[in-house]
Amino acid sequence: MEIGKMVVYPMHGAGTIVEVEKEDFYGKEMIYCTLNIVSKEMVLKFPLATADKLKIRDIATTEEILGAMEGEMDREYLTTSNWNKRYQATLDKMKIGTPEEMAQVIVNLKFHDLEKGLSSGERQLYHQAMDILTSEIMLIEDIDYDSAYQKLETKLEEVTSCETPSE
Repeated sequence: MEIGKMVVYPMHGAGTIVEVEKEDFYGKEMIYCTLNIVSKEMVLKFPLATADKLKIRDIATTEEILGAMEGEMDREYLTTSNWNKRYQATLDKMKIGTPEEMAQVIVNLKFHDLEKGLSSGERQLYHQAMDILTSEIMLIEDIDYDSAYQKLETKLEEVTSCETPSE
């Protein structure tokens, strides 16, 4: 990874690598990357050697993100009455962090909210997933948070108005 590269750190959001440096870690020299998250005043530092394990990935395109929202819904998720199982399934998808998984999270949660409402934990995950995808669109298109969020909201409204979860 090089300075200026745009990546997504699952569960935190998209950002730009601002520094790559060697540091001593208990007598072992390791390369660390410093990531400036675009949508938050947050700077993260991670060992380059663990980037794959952390599921850090290159940013996608807006078309990939919005297109993923049109993918198949997780029917089992939508019919599970146990909020704890839904919460854990959602968290697992978010940790994977691909545009497809993140899009499925927000679509599933939106449908569930429209049908039955969300638990407070699920609502928090919904907003976190929206923020992560919003930060990615901010970087892709070089736009502000509100404009990027609006793109996601518009697509989400389109997707949820065209289908019903029981179809």
